[in-house]
Amino acid sequence: MPMDPSYLLFFAVLAPVLAGLVTLFLPRTAMNARVMIALAGMAASFLSVLYHVTELGAAPIDATGTATIRWVPILNLNIAFLADGLGTFFALLVSGIGVLIVLYARAYFGPNRDDLYRFFPTLGFFATAMMGIVLADYTLLTLLFWEMTSISSFLLIGWDRYDKKAVKLAMQAFFTTGLGGMMLFGGVLLLGEYSSVWRWSDLENVTFNAGTTWAFVLMFIGAASKSAQFPFHYWLPGAMAAPTPVSAYLHSATMVKAGVYLVARLFPVFAALELWPWLILPIGALTMLLGALIAINQHDLKRIFAYTTVSQLGLLMAMYGLGAIPFTYHGETYPAIDLDIAQIANHAFYKAPLFIIAGALGHVASRNITRLNGAFYKHPMMAGTMILAGWALAGLPLSISFQAKELFLYAIYHASETIGVWWLLVMAMAIVTAMCNVAIFVRLTTTLLGLPGGMTEADGDRQEDHAHHEHEHGFWPVFLWLPALLLVSFQFIGGIFTPAWNAVFGPLENVTHENYIGHKFHGMPALWDIEFGTPLIGSLIAIGGGLVLGFSRLFRGAIVDVCDNIYPLVYRLCVIGGGRAFRVIQTGHLRHYIMFVLATFLVGFLSSLYIDPSMIDPVVLSWNRVGRFWTGIFLGLVICASAFSLVLTQDRPLRVLLLGAAGFAVVGMYLVYEAPDLALTQLLFEIISVILFVLVLRLLPANEGGAKRLSVIRITLSAASGIGFGWMTIIAATSNPSNRLGEFFLKNSYLIDGSKDYTYGGGGMNVVNVILVDFRGFDTIGEICVLAIAAFGVWSMLPPRSRRPS
Repeated sequence: MPMDPSYLLFFAVLAPVLAGLVTLFLPRTAMNARVMIALAGMAASFLSVLYHVTELGAAPIDATGTATIRWVPILNLNIAFLADGLGTFFALLVSGIGVLIVLYARAYFGPNRDDLYRFFPTLGFFATAMMGIVLADYTLLTLLFWEMTSISSFLLIGWDRYDKKAVKLAMQAFFTTGLGGMMLFGGVLLLGEYSSVWRWSDLENVTFNAGTTWAFVLMFIGAASKSAQFPFHYWLPGAMAAPTPVSAYLHSATMVKAGVYLVARLFPVFAALELWPWLILPIGALTMLLGALIAINQHDLKRIFAYTTVSQLGLLMAMYGLGAIPFTYHGETYPAIDLDIAQIANHAFYKAPLFIIAGALGHVASRNITRLNGAFYKHPMMAGTMILAGWALAGLPLSISFQAKELFLYAIYHASETIGVWWLLVMAMAIVTAMCNVAIFVRLTTTLLGLPGGMTEADGDRQEDHAHHEHEHGFWPVFLWLPALLLVSFQFIGGIFTPAWNAVFGPLENVTHENYIGHKFHGMPALWDIEFGTPLIGSLIAIGGGLVLGFSRLFRGAIVDVCDNIYPLVYRLCVIGGGRAFRVIQTGHLRHYIMFVLATFLVGFLSSLYIDPSMIDPVVLSWNRVGRFWTGIFLGLVICASAFSLVLTQDRPLRVLLLGAAGFAVVGMYLVYEAPDLALTQLLFEIISVILFVLVLRLLPANEGGAKRLSVIRITLSAASGIGFGWMTIIAATSNPSNRLGEFFLKNSYLIDGSKDYTYGGGGMNVVNVILVDFRGFDTIGEICVLAIAAFGVWSMLPPRSRRPS
């Protein structure tokens, strides 16, 4: 009997973190056993997904989308996984590269037991989070894993916890991606609220309106922050403070692709929005160009590849932006996008090797390109592998990157029918980007081979910041370069044997069409199928211009990205501006705090009234029926008169009497409206409170202050707040019965049809008791949590207790 697919995918998601946790129970000296267990976790995840796609097919499991493991159904938060082509591809990418990164980490950290002891559990935590993102079907479950990647990447980027700069850069990445996560949270909630869609498999049921449009905007901001789009791109190069295994895994192949994945998930439905191309394409194209221009002006290999990653992520975003732009071919309309999965895979198969070799060269020589002249002759496997990966970075023939680049240029060319002359600007930006990539390859190759035109220390010497690790000996050092060679080989297998590439990635494609220039195809075109035309001319210009730029003396200095100042500026603004705001708001006067609270309430209430003018109707209806409630009106006037008189007098005994009068009038109100239990509770409270107030007044000193002037602002604010609260009460009491708060409590408190089915009810026969225990209990839990958090905060600020001398 086959395993339930939902549990199989659940195991694939959890396998890496479970394996990482198991390694914690091993002795620190058991290094090889630790590697094998971590490797088994990644491999189990990869094989589980592979089994699913080969045996069960990369498609939804049932008519509702996917099989579900019930968790919190009332919150639309269940465990369900969508292993379609898009999710399956990303899951195989995350787990497959994870296998190689485990082996590379063993060689990179060498005999350092402490690093390996900490590294594999954290890496497994991140891998599970990323697997959850790409496979989760419920939008809220995706959000949960999304935030887990922010937390785990914070731990990995700030790996050297004693390095203040590394910790600062980790906080920078966490702040930026965490802020994007909040935007994604808002977008998911808006999407669910306005379309009742809480699963990606139900996305086709989205109805477009103002709410879903804002949901898309918020979700795109979340995706842009995670995938380092301008102006959020600064966090990714800063994250290079992490060990190179982290950079190769998180920031080239997995985490930074999470935003691209989200846009790909939204594309089939939300590309119909008119806003889609005009929001995504400009940001993607600008990020693409900016990343390439900064990359060519760097000396640290990891920073070079980090900015080319920014550039490529911009290209992928621009690709999806172009996808919403139609063009006509032989009377048929097509979107200007093809084979997006191939584009994403292409990037992973050369960028991860570049990072891996950058760390390896830093291990044995230097990460500064100006110090690597002639390194090929000392380290031929490492340097040779980097040259091969650089060839793919440049998008040169015989690599699948060349065909992928042509697809992107053709997408721009096709968009000319819709966006007019703007396509020339995007094409120029793409050509300049490609020129920079070719120039980087030229400088890498000439430097490593010691040829004329290579980088030397005469071009400037900017020492890289990275931790040196003790070298490993014996079997493991080969994994400093072998994982990179295995990954980059896919570039040339795909470029030379393109049908083999199509056989693997074709079934997983998210966006594919039969049209390609002038003939039919069902996958990535082979090198000899590329036809001569405007896009190919642009590619040849990029290669020629890149060769000239690579050998020139231009752009050889190391520059600093001006966007690196964004986070420090925001941090200072929060500290300085927050301090000033704190001093303005936290005055120490209760009166001011109440005014702030009431003013905030009024702003929210008036905004709601503006958005929904029908809120006026219950007040008008109640006013028309006022003659039926003379007793209630009289008691209400007594309550209001007592409360208003309370602020007009400074005599304490009189204030106590007025307060009691208001309370006893409330008792009468409860009796009129047939709530004897509440009336009895209020009566006892009023009697006790009046007695206590009188007793306490005897102990207070005489009130020497004179009468205080009444502020017009305070009177206006109090009156407006009272009217607002009363208005809300009328709405709750007289609105549509299906929306009344009382109706809600009645429906969800009693037993349903006399049965013991508590799915939608509190299971009680006394509505007041159920409200206090079930509904009011949630608020109590929240209060307990707040107090607990505050207690922990206070405890953390207390000075440590000094130990008594023995």
